[in-house]
Amino acid sequence: MRKILFILTILIFQQSLYSQKEIVGKVEFYKSEATKFALFRDTDDRYTKNLNKRKSKIQLFQKDSLTEVETDSLGNFKISVSLKDSVKIKVNEHSPFFNGQFEFETKDISDTLKLRISDRKIAIHRDSVLEPEFQNKYSELQAKIDFKARKQNILLVGYDWPTDETTQRREEIAETYKVDYVYIFNPSQSKMRIIYRYNQVMRQLIGINKNVW
Repeated sequence: MRKILFILTILIFQQSLYSQKEIVGKVEFYKSEATKFALFRDTDDRYTKNLNKRKSKIQLFQKDSLTEVETDSLGNFKISVSLKDSVKIKVNEHSPFFNGQFEFETKDISDTLKLRISDRKIAIHRDSVLEPEFQNKYSELQAKIDFKARKQNILLVGYDWPTDETTQRREEIAETYKVDYVYIFNPSQSKMRIIYRYNQVMRQLIGINKNVW
């Protein structure tokens, strides 16, 4: 009887081992569209590199179980998952700016799992601190409010000598979509990001499918 119980214990243990898989994960922050547009002068890309040096807290949920680990300074972590249940992962749940949430079926998980998080939230927060009045005036929410009030504004960076092609394109857009251009002169990079986000919302609401810059 003891021998049978011992064999059953081994079989259960082996089955448990075979139903587990250790995976390597990596948290990676990447530039949102507005950040890529506005930080073209940052050739060293220090901003994103600094984000990717942060340690992140990982919570992995499978059925009724919760596993918590922390990444190293390169964003890497190792964790065991059950091959029976889908996986839900929360990254930095405590943070309003660096958080991310992911769901996977186990059949879709390879040995390496990349969790990519946009810098969008932290960029908006940073811009609201650096340019609070401008952010309040031209936020994405304000773009929706302006459109609803029939203020179809497109923000442009003012400079002295636009090309003939640029001038023609802007005139065509103004005539076709009934937009008004608001020129912003010598904007900071924060203002450029705010301008970009405002325009993207307004373009979508108006239905402009051309480059407005």
